[in-house]
Amino acid sequence: MSAIAPSDRFRLALHRFSRIGRAGIGTLAAPLTRWRAARGSGSQLLIAPPDLRTADPTIANDIYAGRFGFAGQSVETEGRSPFDIEPPSDDWLKALHGFGWLRHLRAADTELARSNAQAIVADWLLAYGRTGEPAWEPAVTARRTMAFLSQSPLILGNADLTLYRAYVRALVRHAAFLRTRFTTIEAGAPRLRAATAIAMVGLSLSRQDRLIRAGLERVESELEAQVLSDGGHITRNPAAIVEILLDLLPLRQTLIARNQNPSDLMLRAIDRMIPMLRFFRHADGTIANFNGVASSANDITATVLAYDETLGLPISSARYSGYERITAGPALLIADAGPPPPLAYSADAHAGTLSFEMSVAGQGLIINCGAPAKRHADLRHAARLTAAHSTAVISGQSSCQFSGPEPDARIVSGPRAVVSRRHEDEDGSQRLETSHDGYLRSFGCTHERTLVLSAAGDRLTGMDRFAGLGKGSEPDFALRFHLHYTLRAEPGEDGTGIDVYLPEGSLWRFESSRAVDLEPSVYLSDVFGSRPTQQIVISGTCHNQTSVDWQLFRAR
Repeated sequence: MSAIAPSDRFRLALHRFSRIGRAGIGTLAAPLTRWRAARGSGSQLLIAPPDLRTADPTIANDIYAGRFGFAGQSVETEGRSPFDIEPPSDDWLKALHGFGWLRHLRAADTELARSNAQAIVADWLLAYGRTGEPAWEPAVTARRTMAFLSQSPLILGNADLTLYRAYVRALVRHAAFLRTRFTTIEAGAPRLRAATAIAMVGLSLSRQDRLIRAGLERVESELEAQVLSDGGHITRNPAAIVEILLDLLPLRQTLIARNQNPSDLMLRAIDRMIPMLRFFRHADGTIANFNGVASSANDITATVLAYDETLGLPISSARYSGYERITAGPALLIADAGPPPPLAYSADAHAGTLSFEMSVAGQGLIINCGAPAKRHADLRHAARLTAAHSTAVISGQSSCQFSGPEPDARIVSGPRAVVSRRHEDEDGSQRLETSHDGYLRSFGCTHERTLVLSAAGDRLTGMDRFAGLGKGSEPDFALRFHLHYTLRAEPGEDGTGIDVYLPEGSLWRFESSRAVDLEPSVYLSDVFGSRPTQQIVISGTCHNQTSVDWQLFRAR
């Protein structure tokens, strides 16, 4: 990795200093948390907000048997409290303390599940009812607050007065804690969730008008900062739209249930985000793998889209978010045509400018490599590199520079001038012309890419060009096209090109003006781990105006 430029180093230092300062303020505000929580005594629970996340009642049996499976890892408690078990990972521990799994117990709808949930929550309130890491990490606290509220009928059904009062006091304490630590929370969806949680506590309890106002003010401020004009998110992560809507839609319903009108700003944000989520969705229900999308986002997308009241077609060009969508016949192509997000919002962002994904009749064809669970630090960093995307890599370097190898490293530099133009050719083909300057600083060149999808959706023609290289600068390049893990590919029988076999029996062929190789690749998921796949690679040496023509078409 090349050295970070002084100007980028300064921006990174300012960001880190700001985070440290906010953390210090949060620590000093701890007494205020206790004071605000004390003011909430005497509140009554009025309403339980809905939980839109899918639930599986069979998981309730596992929990009752002492098996707690989170973040792809399962632990047997053997009769002990899950909070006394050595956690297998930080992800597992955060999921445990987040209590999102309560929804599975509620879905079981049995007395056994109810008593089990009450016992576990009572244990937590006794051991962790105050503050302290990791249970009270702000992002975890926000998730737990939402879970406690939405699953209160499960916990408080037939509960005694002691548990009821402790539960309500805990909710007020959660909201007070989030108010005092709000600025320390990671910028982006986690901060918006915390604001939503504060407002939800105020709406769900009596005598909490101050919390309602404080929470809704923060919600509106964050929506204004985070939701772009086309409905995309400032992180450029399509999965962030899912996470935000999972909290925002229940907030809207809760406001209406309390005879309050959601603000116009909130309603407009929802109306923009839902169609934008449809923009990123392939026909098989999966979300395109850009900028940190994890497989878990696919499970709940259909539920969120059920709230799309317009049911209109998604836009084709999301200029503010930096993405393009082209449909023709059964084919769908989604391309990353934007620069990386601002540094403060880049903890999950990828160096995938000008990469694309293509599916045909719901079958993935060309993909990016996805995103693994956060506990896989090395894999997560690798997934963020340009080589893990279906685009061009120069001299093995990414088009963006990261602050380090950590899984949440920031993007400190990358493409600034990203150009995107599209039009329809005379034969009905859809043409997309793009370019970026992410390699200008390192190699003095720009990457230009043209994609043309035929009107029938049975042929994708591409051209990649490297322009602006100075005399004596001849770095290597590699064009990578990662194939979906359900496909089988092999060199063509005539010795040229690559034959790609789809599961339903059709054959697609990849050809190029240069030699084409077939190499191993991997699809990374936070749900089912790593899946081996293949990638088509075109390699060569860059000269000024070097261009590579290629095409992918249905041969049978």
